[in-house]
Amino acid sequence: MDRYQSNGRLLAFFVLQGLIPSVVLITTPKRSAIRYLSIPCMIWIVLHAMYPIQGRGFTSTHLLASCATFVLTALDLLLINPQAGRDFVDANGNIKSFIPRLVEAVRLITFTRAVNTPRQVKNVPPFPAYYTKRDPKVIPRGRFLVRETAIAVWQFLVLDICTGLILKQAMNDQDEGKTSSSGILGLEWITKTLIQVAIAWLVVCRILISFYYRVASIIFVGLGDSPLNSPPIIGRTADVYTLRNFWGKFWHQMLRLPLTSTSNFLARDVLRLPRSSLVERYTNVFIVFFFSGLIHVVLDSLRDVSPRDPATMSFFLSFVIGYIIEDGVQALWKRTRGSRDNIGLPTWWQKTIGYCWVLTWLGVTSPWYFRTKMLKPEQHMVWVPFSVAGLISPLLLNSIVIGGGLVLKFVFEGEI
Repeated sequence: MDRYQSNGRLLAFFVLQGLIPSVVLITTPKRSAIRYLSIPCMIWIVLHAMYPIQGRGFTSTHLLASCATFVLTALDLLLINPQAGRDFVDANGNIKSFIPRLVEAVRLITFTRAVNTPRQVKNVPPFPAYYTKRDPKVIPRGRFLVRETAIAVWQFLVLDICTGLILKQAMNDQDEGKTSSSGILGLEWITKTLIQVAIAWLVVCRILISFYYRVASIIFVGLGDSPLNSPPIIGRTADVYTLRNFWGKFWHQMLRLPLTSTSNFLARDVLRLPRSSLVERYTNVFIVFFFSGLIHVVLDSLRDVSPRDPATMSFFLSFVIGYIIEDGVQALWKRTRGSRDNIGLPTWWQKTIGYCWVLTWLGVTSPWYFRTKMLKPEQHMVWVPFSVAGLISPLLLNSIVIGGGLVLKFVFEGEI
């Protein structure tokens, strides 16, 4: 094999990885031996998909991430909370034919937030007030498509601009040897790091994830799916005043169901830890972040980063310590202030302290995670399928982005 794998090869693995559990789900009874054998086969596929890819973009990242996530989703649907073909029934209670069952099984495997189903994950972000203040139960298809398309175009332009700026900064950092220098932890360095981390997580990564999700939503709704099945993928920045809120409310919930299902099974059924105990709670937290880190270690293989590199796993496991510190401080505060102060939302100054806490933790730990992203940035920082930055003058492009942002804010009532 060449040094780099092709996007076609990765796409083939993605399709195979999605079809295996879907077909097994609707053709085998619960506790079938084939279900147990399918999990090692899927792990084998992931191991063979862990290969560097040239000119990496967000699409290849999504394909490999899905290949890894499908293993946990299959473990949930096939073994932990097993479903069988006879569970797929129509409105009259009759078992659906093979093709409708296969389509529904594929949806179960791929749409991991399980929106508008009994399995829907917690804290799916609500629809913006632009839709709900008119009629929270009905979102007109045309209104949805116009608004989401306008936002997607604006996000595309922002990502196009950010790609060039961040690539230029990354190349400058490499030329100056900043990543290998013994930097002085001065006020200027700390301020710069915190600003970069805030922009990376709250702006760039947020726009990147929501852009591709929004494009997919536009396609599905345009083909006839209900807009109600496409709630926002990212929550409100206002909620990011605790680490738990950052991951549990603000960040996407695409991994929540497969991760929590696996962690609950291991902590409660395998280890038999008492529920609601501190040991069970933080064992669950550890397992969730361990598997989340493992999925991102798999993604690092696209950049030719060795699985033995501890940077990515250290970043995710650090949040176990962060949660313990956060929970401990909150418990101490409640005990000190008494029960009367435990009612209601945090005050503005408590939230301010919380924002500083979250930003500080991310500022300390994110460089470990982003270090692997800076390897060969000229090859890997490709966030949009094509660029228009070279076709439009920078002044005009920036004016379009600023003007478009104002239109989104005041015409389409954009929210952050």
